[in-house]
Amino acid sequence: MRNMTKTTFLAPNPFFRSFALLALSMVCAGTAQAQLTGAGSSLVRDVMTSWTVQFGAASGGVSYDPAGSSAGIARASEQSVDFGATDVPLTTAALRQAGLKQVPIAATAVAVIVNLPELGGKTIKLNGDILADIYQGTIKDWNHSQITASNPGVVFPNKPIVPVWRADGSGQSYVLSAYLARSNAKWRRNIAATNNLSLAAGKGVRGGQAMIDAVKATPGALGYEPLGVAQKSGLAVVELQNAAGKSVAPNAASITQALDSAQWSQESNSADLDGSAGPNTYPLTAVTYVLVPVAPKVGRKNALPFIQTAVAQGDAAAKQAGFVPLSASGKGLVAALR
Repeated sequence: MRNMTKTTFLAPNPFFRSFALLALSMVCAGTAQAQLTGAGSSLVRDVMTSWTVQFGAASGGVSYDPAGSSAGIARASEQSVDFGATDVPLTTAALRQAGLKQVPIAATAVAVIVNLPELGGKTIKLNGDILADIYQGTIKDWNHSQITASNPGVVFPNKPIVPVWRADGSGQSYVLSAYLARSNAKWRRNIAATNNLSLAAGKGVRGGQAMIDAVKATPGALGYEPLGVAQKSGLAVVELQNAAGKSVAPNAASITQALDSAQWSQESNSADLDGSAGPNTYPLTAVTYVLVPVAPKVGRKNALPFIQTAVAQGDAAAKQAGFVPLSASGKGLVAALR
């Protein structure tokens, strides 16, 4: 009788099975922790999306939630993310209290957008006083005498204005409301500069996409969005009167002039753009900042290398998104941060 070799199959040892599962879970956890996380400004959404693709691999990948500047400040302060982004610069005292350092990354504009196809693409010119009265519900129709006086030769329809505003904490609201506070006494007294608007007039929406959707869906609507987004929306973009009394469109040249006219704080690394008086400055220019912890807690990563690389090498993506890169001196400031 021929001998047969018998093969015995053993059930996996429970100890080794448990060890393998534990090792796998540790690898997965390590992979999850390797990704850099950020949240905040929706103004910088498009450029951050490009930068994460271009420069995020060295950090194990980067995810960014454009939840608004208020969320960016809050999450960076509590270190539930590795970095926050804000269009509302923090003061030196606030940075010290939160244990954060502030890094300027680029400048752009908040564009005022209008759904008024009856004008056939003609330019609309407004000033801060008129815009404040629109958002306060005092000026209610497009053919109001103050609007027509600011736009000689333009025939406006007898149509209600529907002002759309961000109901979430938004740096874009801060940039807009600061301009309105400089221009309109009633706004300055009752509302002032704030990233948390709550208005009786018009329609409040949450998030940048909701702003675009609401303005597009509402004849006669007026809202505000980042320049790059506004240019892609197909909506009319308004020229605004600056501190020198000139109506200026948002573009790279007018943003650059506002940035060149800004006063910079060496302690907080922030730019004071209020009332920049260059003749061709756009008055709703904004610098976006990244907030990183001075001392990251256990489980958090240092986002500064990613941000420094993006600022140094990401000009093309910034320009494509409607941003103006920092000047050489600004980039030098960012590169020197530790």
